Amino acid sequence: MKAATGDRLLAKLGRVYLHIRLRDQAKIERELTIKYNNQYRNVGLMLLFDVFMALAVLAIVGILTIVIYFTTT
Repeated sequence: MKAATGDRLLAKLGRVYLHIRLRDQAKIERELTIKYNNQYRNVGLMLLFDVFMALAVLAIVGILTIVIYFTTT
């Protein structure tokens, strides 16, 4: 049951993201077919991965900043 809920949430997120980004149904269908294998869930999953990667980059930069700060003072 939880997997189905997660899939629905990702699909909803993907649908909203594509509609905000592209705004034209023909463009949305084309992008969905070409990049995301006709599934809004895949769009939501890629968006989620992008957010996690951005957070990981911020964490690494923050840690490096702290290390550099404490080694130079």
